[in-house]
Amino acid sequence: MLQKELIEYIDEVIGQKVLLKELNIEVLKQLPFVFKHNYEFYITQLYGQKVILMLVKDEILNITQLTKQIDIIHGITEVPIAVVAENISFSVRKRLLENKISFIIPGKQLFLAPLLIHFQNFSNYKKAETLLPSAQVLILYHILHREDNLRQYSFRVLSEKFRYTQMGITKAVKNLEDLEFINVEGNKEKRIVFIDDIPELWKKAENYLVNPVFRVEYTDEKPENFLGAGYTALEEYTDMNPGNQYGCAVERNEFYKMKKNKEFMNLNKEDGNYFIQVWKYDPLLLSEGITKKNNVDPLSLYLSMKDNFIDERTEMALEQIINKYIW
Repeated sequence: MLQKELIEYIDEVIGQKVLLKELNIEVLKQLPFVFKHNYEFYITQLYGQKVILMLVKDEILNITQLTKQIDIIHGITEVPIAVVAENISFSVRKRLLENKISFIIPGKQLFLAPLLIHFQNFSNYKKAETLLPSAQVLILYHILHREDNLRQYSFRVLSEKFRYTQMGITKAVKNLEDLEFINVEGNKEKRIVFIDDIPELWKKAENYLVNPVFRVEYTDEKPENFLGAGYTALEEYTDMNPGNQYGCAVERNEFYKMKKNKEFMNLNKEDGNYFIQVWKYDPLLLSEGITKKNNVDPLSLYLSMKDNFIDERTEMALEQIINKYIW
């Protein structure tokens, strides 16, 4: 239970055994019902200072709302308050620190502003350093399909829309939240809200966006229903002419399924009439409504080519993509 973990963690960090008492019933009666629904309230003493502990029943999602709630409780009790949760995202923790709001994540971090105590176990809490493929899909979709605001969709609908499991979408959202690309709003029906406008988002994301291509293989027969990729697709979005060799893209799991069923002619890793880019995510998720010639989306195309050995004309063509779809 969170209470037990909290008591043990405080003892471990500051060497004080604490006794948690439920907040006085008369005080609880003065609080709005929604407070009692979202939190459990306890009172304890740390170094002789009374502290009210707000144990979060769900994730902390709205920092502005939380701040207002703490102000209300403090106005009634005049006692310092600390938020307690099993997990708090990096972006929310940062804002709690900036606003000098005390919080405790048992086993990970303790910040008590009135007592000037701040302890963090860095070995247990590591900020994400890369984007998951699913998280990259959400960023690129948000940029390319601006008319379809992802804020309108719950996590459940997002999982259906992008054909990921709900766990997969939850991991993607946490990845984006840890890297401070989004905030999450809502309680039962959680939704994502991108923090920055498109140009600023792109500038921040460039350090994390990765080449969608997992590997490249070759075949002697043109695959059916695959999206054009490489120079084949570059011709649609820029002034470049298509390359001499047709290239296409397919999602990794789909590729291995077709390979197992022996649906490719003379598949190999060295040479062939056609090349196949095996992608980390499904290129169809981003191309629909963007391409007119059955090609991959322009931003994934840019990411798949920008770090290759390219000539000056190709570099100018890739700049055309960014100027058209970002700025």
